[in-house]
Amino acid sequence: MINKIILGLFLNFVTFLIKAQEAPIDSILTVDLEEVIVISREELNNQRQVKPLASVDDYLEKSQKVTMIKRGNYAWEPAMNNMSSERLKVTIDGMQIFGACTDKMDPITSYVDISNLSEVSLKSGQQGSEHGATIGGGIDLKLKKSEFEQEGWDMGLDSGFESNGAAKILSGAFNWSENKFYFNSDIIYRNSDNYFAGGGEEIEYSQYEKFNISTSAGFKLAEKGSLLATLIYDKATDVGYPALPMDVSRATALISSVTYEIADFRDHINNWETKLYFNSIEHVMDDTKRENVAIHMDMPGWSDTYG
Repeated sequence: MINKIILGLFLNFVTFLIKAQEAPIDSILTVDLEEVIVISREELNNQRQVKPLASVDDYLEKSQKVTMIKRGNYAWEPAMNNMSSERLKVTIDGMQIFGACTDKMDPITSYVDISNLSEVSLKSGQQGSEHGATIGGGIDLKLKKSEFEQEGWDMGLDSGFESNGAAKILSGAFNWSENKFYFNSDIIYRNSDNYFAGGGEEIEYSQYEKFNISTSAGFKLAEKGSLLATLIYDKATDVGYPALPMDVSRATALISSVTYEIADFRDHINNWETKLYFNSIEHVMDDTKRENVAIHMDMPGWSDTYG
């Protein structure tokens, strides 16, 4: 009996040694992928704005291509593909416009509001050079226009409130359209106190007040030709920048254009636009409301663009 037990243990030991000498088996299998599909969010100009009274900054931040440089609660600077505004071409309805602040406290996107726009076109790299030379890409803020349709009056009134900063928003729109004429007008007012960070800490110098009014009109001169005109007046006051040593007492913009548009211009040209425009910006930096400033420094700036 003892001999059988010893023989069984010996055979098991030999079997273990034989298995231990076998070559290791690779447990990671190689699989050749024939196709890889990357699913991402849609382009910004194909998305519907869920929040009607959101700011342009919030709207741009929805795009995966755009990141916003935030120096406060107002006038965030857009960056595309990790390139800031000096390497981008930012236009309003194709019009050239330049900020008046040397510290980039007034990006072009701060001089329009969401009520002025129909969509935002984003193009990376050299694809964005449609309206001028660029390295990082182009952002074109397309203005809202009605169609020549027999619809009559269309009016609306919106209001909003945000608890953080006690932000108050009022907006109104008045539109008229018929077969050969349309007229659009809208007005929006924003006012915000200092906002609060996590834990209830108040962020000083983060307040702002903004007023924006825009009008546009269109006249159908022929079956394919029409004359369009737009005018935007934007004014922001008492704008605080907690990330900077200075604030802005006043930032105003006048954006105007007259366009002659021809539909189905030629066989291979769907649309032809001839546009005259004039854009003027005034920007006044001010630190008189800041505490412990040894030497006050006022820095006004102007910028006029026409073409």
